Amino acid sequence: MLYRPLHIALFLGAASSAVAAEWEIGLSRGLETYAATANDGTLLLVCDPDRVYNPNESHAYFLSRHSDDKAPQRIVFLAATGEQAAFSVQDGIATQRDADPAEWAQLIDMIEAGGQIAVVTARDAFTLDQDALPGLRCR
Repeated sequence: MLYRPLHIALFLGAASSAVAAEWEIGLSRGLETYAATANDGTLLLVCDPDRVYNPNESHAYFLSRHSDDKAPQRIVFLAATGEQAAFSVQDGIATQRDADPAEWAQLIDMIEAGGQIAVVTARDAFTLDQDALPGLRCR
């Protein structure tokens, strides 16, 4: 389902006064991690730019936790600039390997650009307002 600019404005309107926050950047088992938290949810992006566990395949994924939707089947990311990326998820997780390559690339582009991104499920949504992460190695 494509979201129209009005939908994006409604999802992002509540966070229009928010100040951009920094990503929490870490390293876990050789994989780069990027975490962002909003009042109603959390997004964890795990990147595998050096192909730690398999030289031919990335083991990157994201994990999204929502306060009111514990078992979403689909998550859509909506940027304030109009971009969107949609993923089928299991337990809030989508892997780069199983995702549509164009959708994964769009998500990474949105995170690199920073700003407001709504993370939406059928029953819940939260909005992140994060600093840009130019050069994010998560493709």
